[in-house]
Amino acid sequence: MTDQTGDYRIDFELNDRNNGFPRRPVDVHATRDEVEDFVRDGFLLRKGLISQDWLAEFNDALDEIVRAEAGKPGAEVLEGNGLYFRSLLNKSETFHRMIQFPPTLSIARALLGPQVTFDMEARIALAGVPAAGVPWHIHMRVIPDPMPPFFCYPHSVHGLIYLDPVGELEGPLCVVPGSHRNPRLDLDGSYEPHPDEVRLTFDPGDCILLHGNLWHRTVPTAPNCGRRGLLLFGYAPSWLKNDLARGVKTDGSLTEQLRASGDPELVELLDGFHW
Repeated sequence: MTDQTGDYRIDFELNDRNNGFPRRPVDVHATRDEVEDFVRDGFLLRKGLISQDWLAEFNDALDEIVRAEAGKPGAEVLEGNGLYFRSLLNKSETFHRMIQFPPTLSIARALLGPQVTFDMEARIALAGVPAAGVPWHIHMRVIPDPMPPFFCYPHSVHGLIYLDPVGELEGPLCVVPGSHRNPRLDLDGSYEPHPDEVRLTFDPGDCILLHGNLWHRTVPTAPNCGRRGLLLFGYAPSWLKNDLARGVKTDGSLTEQLRASGDPELVELLDGFHW
């Protein structure tokens, strides 16, 4: 890990009388200007954030998962896109070091508040496989029109850690600065360049943080590309859930039967919505 100490501190106090209005100080591993830039532009680049030792261990752990899941039911191999591996925290303890990683966690807390949840997955575009790209997309397509007065705007902080060099052959990442603040922009499914896009290439160990609704794409790979391996992680407010974790537990079979009806609105109402 690159040695980056906190640049400033935010001393949060939670409005929680039952627990004595606890304080949650956060030493932010970014300058105030960088955090403001993220709010405005929707992304923040950290070159060389992950050390070579950590990269080697992440690659070894991911290679084990690739071998273990090859050919299994549910394995995600998306033609023209790559291989996906979900729920890394449940598959290797190697990735647990990212759960409380201050250089990214502190920025997420500065942006979302001190109470956040974390998850991690991976994507690999294989060497020598052309046209593996991801078209323009955002991660949370839930903003209605018109906007209700108390609509909970879907803020999140997502991150990419690059395990391999990514140049022109491997498909640069393109982002549209400020697009996370424009809920009516629609680039979905296209690979066409946007006039305001920023085109980014990476070295192993580089990390970029993105707002979950920043429009972004990857340029499709060239025939002689190298592997493009990524670790993907995300932070969201931890209080966005319905489970009170109290009372006598049930097996959940009755609500599972209702969700099995397939009625989309009923599934949403019973906490069955997924991104």
